[in-house]
Amino acid sequence: MNELTRYMRWLTRITYVLLAIGAVWMLIAPHHHPVLMGLILGLSISCLSSYFLLYKVRRMTDAAAEGRRVRGGIGFVWRALAAVGGIVVAIEFPREINLQALLASMVAAPFILLIVGIFINRKESQAEMARFAERREEVEQLTGERGEKDA
Repeated sequence: MNELTRYMRWLTRITYVLLAIGAVWMLIAPHHHPVLMGLILGLSISCLSSYFLLYKVRRMTDAAAEGRRVRGGIGFVWRALAAVGGIVVAIEFPREINLQALLASMVAAPFILLIVGIFINRKESQAEMARFAERREEVEQLTGERGEKDA
């Protein structure tokens, strides 16, 4: 589960940075307030939904490792209700929260996780390729030394 923890740490960092940028932007440009509030609310709901999904996946994985069954699924109903709740708030307060910005930012966390996963896996594969190349050079040196001793 170390990979999931690392992905969620990156998601948290990126989410905090985006939330801070949105808050600062609201102070600088108050005429964008509804759009930024929609982005902030949607990003928050998206991040919380990802954390809830992580909790459920870990719970199910631990239960499978122990050989027992877990009642319930992966929490789709809760995550859907959180999204619907955000939409209801945006519809009730259209002057404060932009619905389009809310909907667009609700899918931010899965995209952030996808991008983070690609970069982390790419970095790990490059490091693995470098270790493989070093190992191959060591083997070639050893075989070369053995060839000189035999001759």
